[in-house]
Amino acid sequence: MVPERHKIRSTRVRVLFNRPLPGDQYLLRLHAPSLYPLMQPGHFVHLESHASLTLPRPFSVLGVDQEEGAIDLLYKVVGQGTRLMAEWRKGDVVRLLGPVGNPFAVNDPPGRAVLVAGGIGLAPLDFLARHLATINVPTVLMVGSEGGLPFPVATSRLSWPGEVSPGMALSHLESLGIPSRLASLSEQPGVYRGFVTELLADYLRTLDPGHLSGVTLYVCGPTPMMAAVAHVAREFGVDGQASLEEHMACGFGGCAGCVAPIRIKPGDWGYRRVCVDGPVFPLLNVAWEQLS
Repeated sequence: MVPERHKIRSTRVRVLFNRPLPGDQYLLRLHAPSLYPLMQPGHFVHLESHASLTLPRPFSVLGVDQEEGAIDLLYKVVGQGTRLMAEWRKGDVVRLLGPVGNPFAVNDPPGRAVLVAGGIGLAPLDFLARHLATINVPTVLMVGSEGGLPFPVATSRLSWPGEVSPGMALSHLESLGIPSRLASLSEQPGVYRGFVTELLADYLRTLDPGHLSGVTLYVCGPTPMMAAVAHVAREFGVDGQASLEEHMACGFGGCAGCVAPIRIKPGDWGYRRVCVDGPVFPLLNVAWEQLS
């Protein structure tokens, strides 16, 4: 079932806090009482980072705070726009466009959700993991990161198949009963040594055919990583959903500057706009070979 698409709204929102995190990342909370009830995992917003810059910047929604009527965004300082955003302080008022795009489809909950995040792609999957926990879907999250992780980690108390000793996990998900594990190419205590896609394959190998048949993958991160996840999905006969990351201009589908190759039928593909036709697409429908 295709998720219901909400009307995109343009409004001014107030900064509640803009906290620096490891790895040049920031947690931004915006007071948006009219928008936060509309936000679902996979949605993103466009923010005007500064009056001197023509184009807004897209950011995946990390979560919502009902008590404060707010939305949370996780961003990394990588260019002029995000450098200016890092200077925002409590009380600043900025313009926001959202919610944009189609969220992850969970109307028909999977038997088992396996989430694979790379870098800043953690934001929408963290939101999704917490949502799936509220509807009692067995969920695991794998994070590949070569930079600083934005959230605290601790030795896990939740079991993970095939582990000799407990690995490191995201503390806030651990407290909710959501198992998570980290992967890195560098040697770190409690962290899987290798690509996150290798961790994924090792995990899927531990599942019996009955459990494997109920798996749905959810992925967001760098394009090469997501393409590798699609390869693993084909190897194990599972499918899923991918939240694509593309440069965007208008944010509402008018400029067609954020198109991605999506398979229409076997052997044929066409371009679809990531901002409004996505950003979430069926994992195996993306023509990954055209993006590499």
